[in-house]
Amino acid sequence: MKWKFTINHIIEEHWENIQQSGQFNSFELRHLNQLRQCRTATLGGHINACDQCGHFQIAYNSCRNRHCPSCQGLKREEWIIKQEANLLYPAIYMGFYPRKKIYRNYFSTTLK
Repeated sequence: MKWKFTINHIIEEHWENIQQSGQFNSFELRHLNQLRQCRTATLGGHINACDQCGHFQIAYNSCRNRHCPSCQGLKREEWIIKQEANLLYPAIYMGFYPRKKIYRNYFSTTLK
């Protein structure tokens, strides 16, 4: 599925405001710049071509930043699935027992 908006499109659209805002330190700006350049011609790319029909497709290189949802999204999902396999699901039984009317009246008057 092709997304209409990606993180690098959003960062690219607001890049001037991000740089001039002063809200981000150099470390954060470096990572945002890597996310902005992800899968664009800036990082280079390669051409995938079919030998039979001659169809070709340009594939741009990724930033491989660990914060990038485009690059690390699949690895993140694989990690989540692996962690879910390690979870313990204890059997929890909750019981509700009817209280006598005496206790119900006692607690309702003393807790007010």
